[in-house]
Amino acid sequence: MSYVEHHAVVDTGLMRTDTKVATSRVVVSPGQVIAGALGLVTAIVGVITLARGGIDSSMNAPIVRAAAFNQSALLGAIELGLGLLLILAAMSYATRGLIMFVGVVMVLGGVLLGAAGSTLLHDVGTVHGTGWAIMVGGIVALVAGSLGRIIRSRRSITTS
Repeated sequence: MSYVEHHAVVDTGLMRTDTKVATSRVVVSPGQVIAGALGLVTAIVGVITLARGGIDSSMNAPIVRAAAFNQSALLGAIELGLGLLLILAAMSYATRGLIMFVGVVMVLGGVLLGAAGSTLLHDVGTVHGTGWAIMVGGIVALVAGSLGRIIRSRRSITTS
């Protein structure tokens, strides 16, 4: 939100005018809200996965269940990072490119895991369904990043 105020006093001998002009502008995008919510959910799932899986041993074992998905601490750490990036990007409309980038990474990673063979799934510590869910989250991020913005401006002029 930006707020600008201008104050001018004009004295013309016989008459004196005092004018105040105040302008406020709010710019918000529904995509920012969606990306922020998606980032929050993704980060929370990542934290739960990290807490259950632990980071004291191998990051791909054990596979734990978090938010109805089977995944390892490695995937939880990646989800935490992507979720924090989405939250950071949702704070400003100027960073919607970051939302799009995270969405592309999620879609590509989700497709890779969803179509992966058993060796890759074992190395990462997950199952096909988790990959497809990550892909859907990436699609949501891409849609959120492509939404327009709402600009609300207000101007008031006071003369005395």
